[in-house]
Amino acid sequence: MPLHRSLLSALAASVVWACLAQAQPTTIDLSQYVRVGRYSLPEPSNTTPPPGGNLLAQEASGVTYNKDTDTLFVIGDGSRSITQVTKTGQYIDSMTLATGGSPQGTSFYDTEGVTYVGGGKFVVVEERYRQASLVTYAPGTTLAIGDSGVQTVKLGTTTTNIGLEGVSFDPKTGGFIFAKEVTPQGIFQTTIDFAGGTASNGSPSTVNSTNLFNPALVGVLDFADVFALSNIPSLAPAHLDSLLILSQESGKIVQVDRAGNIMSSLTLVSDPGNPLNIVDQQHEGLTMDLNGFLYVVSENGGGDINHPELWVFAPIPEPSTYAAIAGLATLGATILRRRRSAA
Repeated sequence: MPLHRSLLSALAASVVWACLAQAQPTTIDLSQYVRVGRYSLPEPSNTTPPPGGNLLAQEASGVTYNKDTDTLFVIGDGSRSITQVTKTGQYIDSMTLATGGSPQGTSFYDTEGVTYVGGGKFVVVEERYRQASLVTYAPGTTLAIGDSGVQTVKLGTTTTNIGLEGVSFDPKTGGFIFAKEVTPQGIFQTTIDFAGGTASNGSPSTVNSTNLFNPALVGVLDFADVFALSNIPSLAPAHLDSLLILSQESGKIVQVDRAGNIMSSLTLVSDPGNPLNIVDQQHEGLTMDLNGFLYVVSENGGGDINHPELWVFAPIPEPSTYAAIAGLATLGATILRRRRSAA
């Protein structure tokens, strides 16, 4: 009996998640999204890391979805690792980022953003150096910024903790969308020739790249990350061209078109009993999978630096989906009742 009940429960859970996942979304409306999962991310206090100073997902600041593996990759601003996890935050493997001569004592310095570009390759962004590096993920290895397999392009002058905070690959242009945090805020698009070391909108002497629109239109206090919805090919054109922008200091995700017009928004809400408010939890990275599920990572979502978290959001199901879930629950109850009677 307990085994049957366990199997039925697992089946019910899988069907419920399948019902929630809209296989090919055509629109995105953040006002219809609700949180459907909250998960701890791996870090040294709960998961044994590889050697070499690897901190796994501690200080999680960036996340990207890999459509080829159907998994997430997380980077922290400690610049110690890129870590692969499941869509419920479970540890898979990690690549260590080497120590080095930066002010942080690391080879990469203040890594805040990561995006998947295909073929096992990622672009990693360093906030203060304002540069992007094309890297190949190889679990169990150690990567330094000067390695032969790393191609780096500088997009702006070196600054303080107000630089490049997020990045998204943009299939529409074949380039990238970047988020500059504050002073001033910025959302800009650029193509990058990694082999040639140049970009169409940014250089080592660039103070501020040319924005797609007036950043004030978004109406938030800072920009923590950006995601181009051109990564979701099933979307209708108006939504395919839009962007998701995460603000850590406003505790909010805003969907805008490429002229900065607001299309929808989602306010992040803290859980009862969390010692930190939503701002201090530092939600700094977001991405979306092909089913329209939204993934947000935080440095301190569980209450302190040793508890980085992954929050998962999905659109509210249609009435027909609720009916399917209710039907599954009724079927499950009927099966269990008949088994009890037979016993």
